[in-house]
Amino acid sequence: MKKRTTIRVMTFLSAAVIVMGILAWNGTRKSRALELYAKASNERAFDQLVSNVEELSNALEKSIYVTDPALESSLCTQIFARAMMAQMSMSELPYAAQKLEQTAGFVSKVGDYAAVLSRTVGVNGGYTQNELDALKSLSETASIMSMNLRDMQTRLAGGELTMEEIYDSLQFIEEEGGEVPLAGSVFETIEAEFPELPSLIYDGPFSEALTGRQPRYIESMRSVSEEDAKSVAAEFLSVKSESLVSQGEIGGTIPCYCFVSYHNGGEYWIYVTKQGGVACGVLCSRAINEKNYSVETGLTLADKIIDNLELGNMRHSYHTVEDGVLLVNYEHVENGVMCYPDLIKIGIALDNGQLVSYDAQGFISAHYDRDLPEEKVSRVDAQASIPDSLTVLSHQMALIPSPGGDERLCHEFVCRSEEKQKYIIYVNAVTGAEEKILILLEDKDGALTI
Repeated sequence: MKKRTTIRVMTFLSAAVIVMGILAWNGTRKSRALELYAKASNERAFDQLVSNVEELSNALEKSIYVTDPALESSLCTQIFARAMMAQMSMSELPYAAQKLEQTAGFVSKVGDYAAVLSRTVGVNGGYTQNELDALKSLSETASIMSMNLRDMQTRLAGGELTMEEIYDSLQFIEEEGGEVPLAGSVFETIEAEFPELPSLIYDGPFSEALTGRQPRYIESMRSVSEEDAKSVAAEFLSVKSESLVSQGEIGGTIPCYCFVSYHNGGEYWIYVTKQGGVACGVLCSRAINEKNYSVETGLTLADKIIDNLELGNMRHSYHTVEDGVLLVNYEHVENGVMCYPDLIKIGIALDNGQLVSYDAQGFISAHYDRDLPEEKVSRVDAQASIPDSLTVLSHQMALIPSPGGDERLCHEFVCRSEEKQKYIIYVNAVTGAEEKILILLEDKDGALTI
């Protein structure tokens, strides 16, 4: 009897130990999962902060060179929106409330200042000199802040810093003596470089409506079967139809059939519109090797592809090289006017000259037989709105999309500042109002606009 009791006790104790072990292991696993989740959330919030501050800096830089009150107001609302998004990203970081009072205050005040300016510039007919000086100061500070944050992001990605080190480093900023760690010194620099800002109150919300548009290019075309779409895909990729494998259909504004093909050492995905049977997109997963083709040769190959599509008068505007791929933008040209909504993007691999990406969504959505408006504002009159601090380098007529979904005929001026930074300014050829300003970034690999 005693032996049986002893066995039972030992059994229960063993079971209890096992259960406790399982619970402990499960608790450790959950704790680790929560730790990883928190780490991922912090990294995501930091990445969003970097992106939003960069966009905020870009909008502030553009605002300096705008002379039209309507566009000034539009840019100010963009600045306000980016400032609010940056604040939201910062609030998710564990150290935001401890050592970043100046940074958070700067972002908040920039948003407040821009919100007030968005309403007053229309009434006052533009910025006052004091307001313009304040915007320049804010732009310079935001640029420094953006560069410092981007540097931290690069170090995080390269393993030189961790989110824990950033948090720990901030504890040293206000302590006396000792060497300030890297992350702390970066934030110390950010905190030290803020101008005096006016105290302003923002009294209204910001909202932006985005409107979709049905694809104009294919709206009058008939629907095609999956087999017909497969034939279009095979011809576009220069492969046999039987080599394509159907991946079903995708919906959205431009419903498509999807196919995949394995050739030229890569996996090619291609999308063909259900209405009209038009190639809409191509993406290849092949790794790009060492470059064997020049940018000039790549442009020639891209030109041949666009010519073979017989989509009318298409001309390339900007190009850049990313990870061994030449990315080229093409727009339709009508009566000498560059129609930017009619966009096709082509990617050429510079190791073997093959097509690795194609995106015609812009062209399919926007292209139609247009009746361009009559030009009422001459180039000379339009150029008078360009600030004296910029030198005009070139001019052409362009059709650009507006935030409301319509299109506006504009004079396009490529300009350069005294600091050698280039900008593109669009002046409405009908009303004379400034419509848009872009920052033009150029290097040996091409050009981008932001």
